[in-house]
Amino acid sequence: MTANTNDALELERLFTDLTQAITQNRTLDEFGLTRLQAITLKNVYTRIGISMSQLADTTGISRAQLTRLITTLEKRDLVERRHNEDNRRVVNVYGTEHGKNVIREHSQLIANRIQSHTKNLSPAEQTALTHHLREAIRLMVKAGIITPDDQSPLSQISKDQPK
Repeated sequence: MTANTNDALELERLFTDLTQAITQNRTLDEFGLTRLQAITLKNVYTRIGISMSQLADTTGISRAQLTRLITTLEKRDLVERRHNEDNRRVVNVYGTEHGKNVIREHSQLIANRIQSHTKNLSPAEQTALTHHLREAIRLMVKAGIITPDDQSPLSQISKDQPK
């Protein structure tokens, strides 16, 4: 095995561990959301008026699967679909007031849980953790592992230069 192969395998293990740590978010049960529903909601609320096709591409699921998912979220009054005024064939997805409240509560709960874990770190370690996560994201964007669109909050990180 070459050094590059070993590095790639190590990155794969690290990505897997990080993904598992992030997706073990037990807050979703409290809101009655699946992980995919939560990811979709975050995308709808950060990309106001996103089209169904863009949303399918962003979340990495088929349009048929997204249609079923959005129907479920609509029934819960978390999102709404509207035909695009300029092109009636395009359907855009928007958040609702109820959905905004759910997202706000969910985000606050996650922030509180993160804070409860990071309080064990010194202020310098907390700053270092934030810095290193931002730098890791910047490098993953540069490598093409993450491909944020212009509306993604990650697109700003990719533009930031390392300090």
